Amino acid sequence: MISIDHKAGQENVHVAKGMECADCHSQKEMHGDGMEYLSLKQPGAMDTQCENCHDDLKPTDAHEVHKDRLDCKACHVRHVVSCTNCHFDTFLEKGVRKALPVSGWVFLMNLNNKVTSASMQTFVVKGDKTFLMFAPHMSHSIVKKGRTCDACHATDTMRAAQAGAVKLTWLQDGKLHNQKGVIPVVDGVDYQCVYQNLKDDQWTPIANPAAPIRQYAAFGKPLTRQQLDRLAKKQDIPPPEIRPQTKK
Repeated sequence: MISIDHKAGQENVHVAKGMECADCHSQKEMHGDGMEYLSLKQPGAMDTQCENCHDDLKPTDAHEVHKDRLDCKACHVRHVVSCTNCHFDTFLEKGVRKALPVSGWVFLMNLNNKVTSASMQTFVVKGDKTFLMFAPHMSHSIVKKGRTCDACHATDTMRAAQAGAVKLTWLQDGKLHNQKGVIPVVDGVDYQCVYQNLKDDQWTPIANPAAPIRQYAAFGKPLTRQQLDRLAKKQDIPPPEIRPQTKK
């Protein structure tokens, strides 16, 4: 459960119904099955998926249009909390984790041939070396009603990605701000971030940080250019009477 959702009175829909971890997660997932997995996202590591419980939902227009190309989390995860400026030097010297959290966004990337929700992290090492990581992520900030078409399609962010650069974080009045809404993860796009160093518990912007080394983790893969082009284009769902019918 995300604490900021709790404080805002926007509980995960499952938590609001009194559900607990074991209602969704199996004994195998909690305690292991004797196999060593590289990640919980590795195929076979987890059995839990939305369809295990929600197998009798009435298909919506979004379900029909996207078919099996879109994971439920891409639309029903409200947002993810990300850590920026994870400061490795402080962790190595003092064993203390220091970072700046941001929220109010959700990234989209591919996992197991479906578009799913993702998050990001930035890291600072040895003063000016920077890293940028994207990975599929289930935030447990789940809403019942999924996103509308215009939350993802033809947004300023999608068009900025198509043009080659997206500003993720920036400083304003001395405070860290971040992009909001849905953000595509696409190889070759310049994701612009503020990178800061930490000294004496004070964050200081790095004037000329090294270009970040980028990593796609937890079996996630970036969206393709074709996927980005579809996201950057306005999508009009045709009315049911002229929509091609799926054969039973």
